[in-house]
Amino acid sequence: MRAFCFALTILCAVQSILAYPRPDFAINGVVSGSATVKTSAVGLSADIADAGKGTVNLTSGYTVLSNLSTSLQFIGDEIVRVAAPLASQLTNLSTDNSNTIETTYAAINTSIIQFDALISGGLNDTITNINTTAGTGYIVKQFADAFKNTKLTLSELIKAVDQLKSDVGKARKAAGTTNPIPSAIIRANIPAKTVNNVITAIRNLRARVPLITYVIDSSLDNLHLVDLFIIALQKEVVDGAARYPLSYQAFQTNLGVESASVNTQFITGYGSNVSAIISGISTDLQNNTAYTSGLQTNINSLATAYGSIDTEAGKIATAFNNYSTNVPNLIGNLSNELATSLCNPLKMVSKVQIANAGYSDFCFSKYSPRVFSQVQLTIDAFDVCFEKELARLMNLSPVVQRIATQISYNTADLLSNLNVCLAIVDPTAEGACFTTIAPYYGVLATKVTAHTATAINLVNAETKASYNRLGACLYSSLSVTTASATDISNEAATCLDVGPQ
Repeated sequence: MRAFCFALTILCAVQSILAYPRPDFAINGVVSGSATVKTSAVGLSADIADAGKGTVNLTSGYTVLSNLSTSLQFIGDEIVRVAAPLASQLTNLSTDNSNTIETTYAAINTSIIQFDALISGGLNDTITNINTTAGTGYIVKQFADAFKNTKLTLSELIKAVDQLKSDVGKARKAAGTTNPIPSAIIRANIPAKTVNNVITAIRNLRARVPLITYVIDSSLDNLHLVDLFIIALQKEVVDGAARYPLSYQAFQTNLGVESASVNTQFITGYGSNVSAIISGISTDLQNNTAYTSGLQTNINSLATAYGSIDTEAGKIATAFNNYSTNVPNLIGNLSNELATSLCNPLKMVSKVQIANAGYSDFCFSKYSPRVFSQVQLTIDAFDVCFEKELARLMNLSPVVQRIATQISYNTADLLSNLNVCLAIVDPTAEGACFTTIAPYYGVLATKVTAHTATAINLVNAETKASYNRLGACLYSSLSVTTASATDISNEAATCLDVGPQ
């Protein structure tokens, strides 16, 4: 019995709570569905707040990204600023007992109209900036679509709220001075359909606002992705420019090796000095007047010509050193050269992703790695240039060696020819022998000097030619990079319009 009484007491208490008039929709009376209106409005408030949460941290320094980010976040903030009060008013309406119907509903209508005005033209300047900065109309089209659908739901909402205001007014009028308004009067004057239309309009608005948020957030995400790509490409350019000195420094080392090789082949291939060749018969030669008065002059000239070879050979190292010293100057600032070549494709693939179009992700994924690869492809092409010129210079040493061998022939028979003359017993005939061969050694002295000059001039000419060939090769490689970059730009632009090919 006690248990029954206790249960009955609880039941009566619950019935009392449920029966207590709950203020709804600006009147003091219980209207069925008001709690659902509140729940829907609270959800709408959260959805609207989400529109202003989008943010992105950009560090690449690309002003296109920062300008777009500012515009996109401004739209989100404006949606929150203008639309949030509407959600709050709808939330409060469900429990409003102020009996100030005109004031309450007028405020809601004003908020709806302000929201509508914002997305109808209040953001036009910002939308125009986005269109201009992005360089495509895809983001603008998405906003237009989202705004159009939102406007339709706002139109339905204002109609539903106006009808609710009308029905609430009828209920309060029918109740007269009765307060709270009896439920019978509320049911008679505020149909469930009226409340349900408000709920439907709020839920439809909730279903539209996330699209605005999506356009903002997805566009900001794209800006972040492009920002990361630019940073990575900047690093790749810096790293590539840093790898370039390693390439030309290795080439400079090889130039030093080839310089030494050419020099060695030259100074070891021209044979012995004249003084060394004739040292064994020098006394006999000096005892012959015909020799000292004639042939000796030409022999001395020949000796002088041979003696100058080592001095002249020093010019080989000079030629190679000049070449080596000037190699770094061929491309003064590779970072700038690469940046110039890759600027347009970087802008284009960034534009593709920024566009937030249907093919943006695909096209960016397809072409951004190709832009990235151009740096290493360029450095690889440079290495080919260095290797090609090194291979050509390696052929210089054998040529110089053959010239040295030709020079060596000029003294190959000197000792034997002099000994032939010394072997003649008759002093007159011996002198005549020296006199006869004297002119030839005069000519040979001239030839040694000429051959030496040929070798040095060849080295000078070939190192200069190699330097110019190398420069042409390096810059033609950069031109290939530029041409490839142009192709990437054009293909990326086409991809954005037509998609996969």
